[in-house]
Amino acid sequence: MSRVERETPRDPDPDDDVIAVVINFNTAGLTKRCIRSLLDAGIGRILVLDNASAQADYDRLEAEHANEARVRVIRSEQNLGFAAGSNLLIEEALRDPACGRVLLVNSDAIVNESGLAACLERMRIERHDLMGARMLKPGRPGAEEVDSLGITLYKSLLASNRTSTADTYLGPTGGFAVYKRGFLEHIARLHGYVFDPSYFCYAEDTDLCVRARLAGFSAGYSDETAAWHEGQASTTGEYSDFILYHGIRNSIWMVAKSVPGAVVLLHLPWIAALHVGIVLRHVTQGRARTLLHLYLDAVKRLPAVLRARKRVQASRRVSLAEFRSYIDRKFYETRYVKTAARELFRRPG
Repeated sequence: MSRVERETPRDPDPDDDVIAVVINFNTAGLTKRCIRSLLDAGIGRILVLDNASAQADYDRLEAEHANEARVRVIRSEQNLGFAAGSNLLIEEALRDPACGRVLLVNSDAIVNESGLAACLERMRIERHDLMGARMLKPGRPGAEEVDSLGITLYKSLLASNRTSTADTYLGPTGGFAVYKRGFLEHIARLHGYVFDPSYFCYAEDTDLCVRARLAGFSAGYSDETAAWHEGQASTTGEYSDFILYHGIRNSIWMVAKSVPGAVVLLHLPWIAALHVGIVLRHVTQGRARTLLHLYLDAVKRLPAVLRARKRVQASRRVSLAEFRSYIDRKFYETRYVKTAARELFRRPG
């Protein structure tokens, strides 16, 4: 089937069509650094959502940018999560008729001017609807570790950060992504939202990329470093019950809602093996209660997820073969599987 027809792009002035959106949650110092890097990179307008941070954190952020015309800080008294918070900022950005693209970047990232420019230019030339780029972890120049090269969806239908260009590219991670205005408006009309607000946080970017690919939108990638990313700064920076709960629960919902049924059936043995491994690993780590909670909550909301599925699957514009080409042949991320196996079979003491 043919890809979604896209309007012929206008000739934009350099970067003045891009509005950056950033969510702050108790990370005012890092958010300030992120905003400065965006301004230095030539972004002319930045929208920041303070997602119910502690009052002192919000006050610090507000005071820092009170006299900066290019930066607007919006306060939410309720923590909307990453998904609904990003939707709010995207809607606000699109109120500006001059906004042609929205740049979503994590508050703990530092944007690289040349890498951002290369990403935006490639997006223009190749006419992509979504665009990702290389993100590195901060470190000694020339020796930085890859943080993310976008998202890879594995044959277990669980996604992770892509760490090699040899891995299949699904689309951009929410840590750094550029979205074309027409894409955002179209996907919101198709499904009722950009990011699924029920997810709160984690896997919402994977869900968006899967829905975008289903609908025939084009996702591009630039391999020039666009940002250095701390990672999970607003959730303590360590793997936790919070990450386990939201990551696995939301991934179950993503498969149930957004992956075509024939693909789910073909991958069912790998899905089952994945969840057996998840249960075994985390039970041995003392997280049985979290596992029970996440699986019960995942099942409890399945009726609503399956109702949403009808709308998502009705928007499919690509063949099953093309959709499967966006799924990697590996079971899951190799480093993670090895780590999980070591932990599972490690003898006590």
